[in-house]
Amino acid sequence: MPRRIDRRTVLGAMLAVLLSAGALMAADPGAPGEITFVGKNAFATANGTFHVWRIVDRSIDLDDPGASWAAVEIDLASVDTGIERRDDHLRDPDFFEVETWPLARVRAHSLASADVDEEGRPRFAARFDVDLHGVEKTLDGEVVLVGRDPVTFEGSLVVDRTAFGVGPPPSRWNPMSIDAEIPVRFQIAF
Repeated sequence: MPRRIDRRTVLGAMLAVLLSAGALMAADPGAPGEITFVGKNAFATANGTFHVWRIVDRSIDLDDPGASWAAVEIDLASVDTGIERRDDHLRDPDFFEVETWPLARVRAHSLASADVDEEGRPRFAARFDVDLHGVEKTLDGEVVLVGRDPVTFEGSLVVDRTAFGVGPPPSRWNPMSIDAEIPVRFQIAF
């Protein structure tokens, strides 16, 4: 039984991060893109994705990136880590509690030039207003303009799942407990 709880904790943490990131940079239905996350403990790494997300509003101005913003909704029940039992547990009250909190909402804004990435593409620091599990927080991350036709962005941020009340806190005494910080990556084409 404790081993099952620990695995659920790891999955919950990963999903929380993914939801937060996915909400930030989701695409219009049918548009190319993805939202991925990674959850880890002392022994394992779990990779996940959210399959259902959409941009609910946006204003993209490539001449003035600082004025650009996008608002996204992520269907938390669409979480997929490749293991159905783990995904079901992430949806239950121990983690996302999708019956009560079916959506994560993210608004990316306040882009500030941060030089270029290793491939010479424009990179920006960005702020992400994340509403997850009934908790709202503003997180820092980054966005890279990877294409202009279509306009395509990639980005990343780190979500502390425990700050949103998703899953139990990690325990240094339990090597199966999931790290609190969940890296999230996204790509979206408008």
